[in-house]
Amino acid sequence: MDQKIKVYFIGGLGSNYYFAKDFFQELEVDTVFLNPYKEMIQDKKILQNWFNNAIKDDEEVYLIGHSLGGDLARFLSSRCPKVTKLILLDGGYLNLDEIMPLENELEAAKAYFDQHTFTNLEEVIANEKSQSYYWSENLEEALKNSYRYNSALEKFELDLDFEKVSYLLELRRVIRSYQRNLKSKNVLFIAPAYEEEPEWRKISLDKLPQYFDVELLKNCGHEMYIEYPIEIANIVLSWINKK
Repeated sequence: MDQKIKVYFIGGLGSNYYFAKDFFQELEVDTVFLNPYKEMIQDKKILQNWFNNAIKDDEEVYLIGHSLGGDLARFLSSRCPKVTKLILLDGGYLNLDEIMPLENELEAAKAYFDQHTFTNLEEVIANEKSQSYYWSENLEEALKNSYRYNSALEKFELDLDFEKVSYLLELRRVIRSYQRNLKSKNVLFIAPAYEEEPEWRKISLDKLPQYFDVELLKNCGHEMYIEYPIEIANIVLSWINKK
Protein backbone atom coordinates (compact mmCIF):
# COMPACT_ATOMS: atom_id res chain seq x y z
CA MET A 1 0.00 0.00 0.00
CA ASP A 2 1.19 3.52 -0.80
CA GLN A 3 2.95 5.05 2.23
CA LYS A 4 0.96 8.26 1.72
CA ILE A 5 -2.27 6.37 2.47
CA LYS A 6 -3.38 6.05 6.10
CA VAL A 7 -5.96 3.59 7.43
CA TYR A 8 -8.30 4.59 10.26
CA PHE A 9 -10.79 2.51 12.22
CA ILE A 10 -13.88 3.57 14.19
CA GLY A 11 -15.32 0.75 16.29
CA GLY A 12 -18.77 0.19 17.67
CA LEU A 13 -20.07 1.35 21.02
CA GLY A 14 -17.82 0.10 23.82
CA SER A 15 -14.91 -0.82 21.58
CA ASN A 16 -11.30 -0.13 22.43
CA TYR A 17 -7.97 -0.59 20.69
CA TYR A 18 -7.37 -4.10 22.04
CA PHE A 19 -10.64 -5.46 20.59
CA ALA A 20 -9.30 -4.48 17.16
CA LYS A 21 -5.62 -5.33 17.66
CA ASP A 22 -5.77 -8.89 16.26
CA PHE A 23 -7.64 -7.58 13.22
CA PHE A 24 -5.08 -4.80 12.76
CA GLN A 25 -2.21 -7.28 12.93
CA GLU A 26 -3.82 -9.39 10.21
CA LEU A 27 -4.33 -6.32 8.01
CA GLU A 28 -0.55 -5.88 7.96
CA VAL A 29 -0.88 -2.13 7.49
CA ASP A 30 -0.57 0.56 10.13
CA THR A 31 -4.12 1.26 11.29
CA VAL A 32 -5.11 4.05 13.66
CA PHE A 33 -7.89 3.36 16.18
CA LEU A 34 -10.18 6.36 16.68
CA ASN A 35 -12.41 6.44 19.76
CA PRO A 36 -15.30 8.93 19.53
CA TYR A 37 -16.89 7.46 22.68
CA LYS A 38 -14.38 9.27 24.86
CA GLU A 39 -15.23 12.64 23.28
CA MET A 40 -18.09 15.05 23.92
CA ILE A 41 -19.48 15.06 20.36
CA GLN A 42 -22.78 16.90 20.43
CA ASP A 43 -23.32 17.79 16.77
CA LYS A 44 -22.14 17.26 13.19
CA LYS A 45 -19.68 20.12 13.27
CA ILE A 46 -17.88 18.79 16.35
CA LEU A 47 -17.79 15.31 14.78
CA GLN A 48 -16.25 16.63 11.56
CA ASN A 49 -13.72 18.77 13.41
CA TRP A 50 -12.69 15.81 15.56
CA PHE A 51 -12.10 13.63 12.48
CA ASN A 52 -10.45 16.33 10.38
CA ASN A 53 -8.03 17.04 13.19
CA ALA A 54 -7.12 13.34 13.39
CA ILE A 55 -6.32 13.11 9.66
CA LYS A 56 -4.92 16.62 9.13
CA ASP A 57 -1.45 15.38 8.15
CA ASP A 58 -2.66 12.73 5.68
CA GLU A 59 -3.05 13.00 1.92
CA GLU A 60 -5.37 10.01 1.42
CA VAL A 61 -7.40 7.99 3.92
CA TYR A 62 -9.01 4.56 3.97
CA LEU A 63 -11.69 4.42 6.67
CA ILE A 64 -13.13 1.32 8.36
CA GLY A 65 -16.22 1.57 10.57
CA HIS A 66 -18.05 -1.07 12.60
CA SER A 67 -21.65 -0.85 13.82
CA LEU A 68 -22.29 2.68 15.20
CA GLY A 69 -18.75 3.45 14.06
CA GLY A 70 -19.92 2.55 10.57
CA ASP A 71 -22.67 5.17 10.78
CA LEU A 72 -20.12 7.80 11.79
CA ALA A 73 -17.65 6.61 9.14
CA ARG A 74 -20.18 6.78 6.29
CA PHE A 75 -21.18 10.31 7.24
CA LEU A 76 -17.56 11.44 7.60
CA SER A 77 -16.62 9.86 4.27
CA SER A 78 -19.40 11.80 2.55
CA ARG A 79 -17.97 15.05 3.94
CA CYS A 80 -14.25 14.39 3.56
CA PRO A 81 -12.57 14.27 0.12
CA LYS A 82 -9.46 12.69 1.65
CA VAL A 83 -11.39 9.47 2.27
CA THR A 84 -11.22 7.45 -0.96
CA LYS A 85 -12.10 3.98 0.35
CA LEU A 86 -14.69 3.09 2.98
CA ILE A 87 -15.18 -0.34 4.57
CA LEU A 88 -18.41 -0.77 6.51
CA LEU A 89 -18.61 -3.69 8.94
CA ASP A 90 -22.34 -4.19 9.59
CA GLY A 91 -22.90 -0.48 10.03
CA GLY A 92 -23.92 2.67 8.19
CA TYR A 93 -27.10 1.30 6.59
CA LEU A 94 -29.90 1.24 9.18
CA ASN A 95 -32.62 3.84 9.71
CA LEU A 96 -32.96 3.53 13.49
CA ASP A 97 -36.09 5.67 13.51
CA GLU A 98 -37.89 2.85 11.70
CA ILE A 99 -36.66 0.26 14.20
CA MET A 100 -37.20 1.89 17.60
CA PRO A 101 -37.84 5.34 19.09
CA LEU A 102 -34.78 7.19 20.40
CA GLU A 103 -36.10 7.17 23.98
CA ASN A 104 -36.32 3.35 23.88
CA GLU A 105 -32.76 3.10 22.59
CA LEU A 106 -31.49 5.42 25.32
CA GLU A 107 -33.39 3.45 27.98
CA ALA A 108 -31.87 0.20 26.68
CA ALA A 109 -28.39 1.74 26.71
CA LYS A 110 -28.86 2.98 30.28
CA ALA A 111 -30.06 -0.47 31.37
CA TYR A 112 -26.98 -2.00 29.73
CA PHE A 113 -24.75 0.36 31.72
CA ASP A 114 -26.56 -0.52 34.96
CA GLN A 115 -26.39 -4.28 34.33
CA HIS A 116 -22.67 -4.29 33.56
CA THR A 117 -21.29 -3.78 37.05
CA PHE A 118 -19.23 -6.53 38.67
CA THR A 119 -17.33 -7.17 41.88
CA ASN A 120 -14.93 -9.65 40.28
CA LEU A 121 -13.54 -8.75 36.87
CA GLU A 122 -11.53 -11.96 36.58
CA GLU A 123 -14.78 -13.97 36.69
CA VAL A 124 -16.19 -11.82 33.88
CA ILE A 125 -13.11 -12.48 31.75
CA ALA A 126 -13.17 -16.22 32.48
CA ASN A 127 -16.87 -16.39 31.55
CA GLU A 128 -16.33 -14.51 28.28
CA LYS A 129 -13.38 -16.74 27.43
CA SER A 130 -15.39 -19.92 28.01
CA GLN A 131 -18.18 -18.75 25.69
CA SER A 132 -16.03 -17.31 22.90
CA TYR A 133 -15.35 -18.96 19.56
CA TYR A 134 -12.09 -17.03 19.30
CA TRP A 135 -9.84 -15.86 22.14
CA SER A 136 -6.48 -14.12 22.49
CA GLU A 137 -4.40 -12.12 24.94
CA ASN A 138 -5.58 -8.98 23.16
CA LEU A 139 -9.23 -9.82 23.86
CA GLU A 140 -8.43 -10.36 27.52
CA GLU A 141 -6.73 -6.98 27.59
CA ALA A 142 -9.73 -5.48 25.76
CA LEU A 143 -12.09 -6.64 28.49
CA LYS A 144 -9.83 -5.29 31.22
CA ASN A 145 -9.81 -1.94 29.44
CA SER A 146 -13.60 -1.95 29.07
CA TYR A 147 -14.10 -1.44 32.80
CA ARG A 148 -13.00 0.96 35.53
CA TYR A 149 -13.21 0.52 39.28
CA ASN A 150 -15.78 2.65 41.11
CA SER A 151 -14.51 2.90 44.67
CA ALA A 152 -17.79 4.39 45.91
CA LEU A 153 -19.76 1.37 44.64
CA GLU A 154 -16.86 -1.02 45.22
CA LYS A 155 -17.60 -2.46 41.79
CA PHE A 156 -16.22 -2.47 38.28
CA GLU A 157 -18.34 -0.52 35.79
CA LEU A 158 -18.15 0.21 32.07
CA ASP A 159 -15.41 2.70 31.28
CA LEU A 160 -17.86 4.92 29.40
CA ASP A 161 -19.69 8.16 30.09
CA PHE A 162 -23.41 7.72 29.45
CA GLU A 163 -23.83 11.40 28.54
CA LYS A 164 -21.20 11.13 25.77
CA VAL A 165 -22.75 7.90 24.49
CA SER A 166 -26.26 9.37 24.46
CA TYR A 167 -25.10 12.33 22.35
CA LEU A 168 -23.68 9.93 19.75
CA LEU A 169 -26.83 7.79 19.71
CA GLU A 170 -28.87 10.95 19.10
CA LEU A 171 -26.42 12.23 16.50
CA ARG A 172 -26.63 8.97 14.53
CA ARG A 173 -30.28 9.75 13.84
CA VAL A 174 -29.48 13.32 12.82
CA ILE A 175 -26.72 12.50 10.32
CA ARG A 176 -28.81 9.76 8.58
CA SER A 177 -25.75 7.94 7.26
CA TYR A 178 -27.87 5.43 5.36
CA GLN A 179 -28.86 8.25 2.97
CA ARG A 180 -25.34 9.55 2.30
CA ASN A 181 -24.22 9.47 -1.32
CA LEU A 182 -20.78 7.90 -1.74
CA LYS A 183 -20.67 7.42 -5.51
CA SER A 184 -17.29 9.15 -5.69
CA LYS A 185 -15.77 6.59 -3.25
CA ASN A 186 -14.97 2.90 -3.31
CA VAL A 187 -17.16 1.21 -0.69
CA LEU A 188 -17.06 -2.32 0.70
CA PHE A 189 -19.94 -3.49 2.92
CA ILE A 190 -19.45 -6.65 4.99
CA ALA A 191 -22.19 -8.05 7.21
CA PRO A 192 -23.56 -11.34 8.55
CA ALA A 193 -26.11 -13.34 6.56
CA TYR A 194 -28.50 -14.74 9.15
CA GLU A 195 -30.74 -17.73 8.47
CA GLU A 196 -33.70 -15.81 9.87
CA GLU A 197 -33.53 -12.11 9.02
CA PRO A 198 -35.75 -9.54 10.76
CA GLU A 199 -37.91 -7.75 8.20
CA TRP A 200 -36.36 -4.35 9.00
CA ARG A 201 -32.89 -5.74 8.24
CA LYS A 202 -34.01 -7.34 4.97
CA ILE A 203 -35.44 -4.01 3.84
CA SER A 204 -32.26 -2.13 4.84
CA LEU A 205 -29.99 -4.59 3.01
CA ASP A 206 -32.16 -4.37 -0.10
CA LYS A 207 -31.68 -0.59 -0.07
CA LEU A 208 -27.87 -0.77 -0.17
CA PRO A 209 -26.60 1.26 -3.17
CA GLN A 210 -25.75 -0.67 -6.33
CA TYR A 211 -22.23 0.79 -6.34
CA PHE A 212 -21.40 -0.84 -2.97
CA ASP A 213 -19.37 -4.05 -3.09
CA VAL A 214 -21.31 -6.33 -0.74
CA GLU A 215 -20.11 -9.39 1.18
CA LEU A 216 -22.75 -11.18 3.28
CA LEU A 217 -21.12 -13.90 5.37
CA LYS A 218 -22.76 -17.02 6.78
CA ASN A 219 -21.79 -18.37 10.22
CA CYS A 220 -20.65 -14.91 11.24
CA GLY A 221 -22.01 -12.52 13.87
CA HIS A 222 -22.15 -8.77 14.33
CA GLU A 223 -18.74 -8.66 16.07
CA MET A 224 -17.10 -10.16 12.98
CA TYR A 225 -13.69 -8.48 13.14
CA ILE A 226 -13.31 -9.61 16.77
CA GLU A 227 -14.46 -13.20 16.24
CA TYR A 228 -12.91 -13.72 12.78
CA PRO A 229 -9.98 -11.28 12.52
CA ILE A 230 -8.06 -13.35 9.95
CA GLU A 231 -11.01 -13.93 7.64
CA ILE A 232 -12.29 -10.35 7.73
CA ALA A 233 -8.80 -8.91 7.26
CA ASN A 234 -8.28 -11.16 4.22
CA ILE A 235 -11.52 -9.93 2.63
CA VAL A 236 -10.63 -6.30 3.30
CA LEU A 237 -7.05 -6.62 2.00
CA SER A 238 -8.14 -8.49 -1.13
CA TRP A 239 -10.70 -5.79 -1.90
CA ILE A 240 -8.27 -2.93 -1.28
CA ASN A 241 -5.66 -4.49 -3.55
CA LYS A 242 -8.17 -4.95 -6.39
CA LYS A 243 -9.40 -1.36 -6.35
